Amino acid sequence: MSNVNAANRAGLLVVGLLLTAAGVLGLVLGYGGFGAEQTGRPVLPLAWRERVALDPWWWWVVAGVALLVALLGLWWLLAQLRTDRVGRLELPPGGRDGRTVLHAGALCDAVEADARTVAGVDGASARLSGERRHRLQLAVDLADRANVAEVWRDLTDQTVPRARRVAGDPGLPIDVELRPSRRAGARVA
Repeated sequence: MSNVNAANRAGLLVVGLLLTAAGVLGLVLGYGGFGAEQTGRPVLPLAWRERVALDPWWWWVVAGVALLVALLGLWWLLAQLRTDRVGRLELPPGGRDGRTVLHAGALCDAVEADARTVAGVDGASARLSGERRHRLQLAVDLADRANVAEVWRDLTDQTVPRARRVAGDPGLPIDVELRPSRRAGARVA
C-alpha cells in the first residue's frame, strides 16, 4: 500500500468517525434521547456559554484546535502530492562508456502500445513505481468476447519479456491486471 493510500484511509477514517459520532449525538439529542426537555434547548448549557463569554483563554484553545486541524489538512494535502512514481530509469551500462537513461513515460507508452496489439485487448495503461526496487503495473481492458487465457498467455509470453528487456532488468516485477473494458460494446480485435 502506498503512503498516499495509507494517509487517505487514515484521514478518512478519523473524519468519518468524528462526523458519525456528531451525527448520532445530534439525532439522539433531537429525538429526546437525553430527555424531552433537552430537545428544544441549545446544545451548550447556559453556564458553559457564560464561561466562554467571560474567559478569554477559551478563544486561544479554539484557535489552537483550528490550527491543529489546519496543519492536519496541510499534511493530508502534501500526502496527496507525494507519489512513488518513477520519472527516469537508468539502464545497466552496455559495452561502452556513458549511461543510458530511459524515461518512465516512454517505457509505459511502449508497454501500453505493445499490450494493445494483443487480440482481445481493448485498452491498456502502465505505471512504473518504486524508489529502490522498480515495479511495473499494467492494467489491461478486455474486449467483451476476449479469450482471457489467450490474452494472458500473449501478455506473459510477449509483452512482459519485452518490457523487461527494454528496462534492462530481467527480474523487473510486472503486475498484470485484466479487467473488463470500460467502453460499452468493445469488440475483439
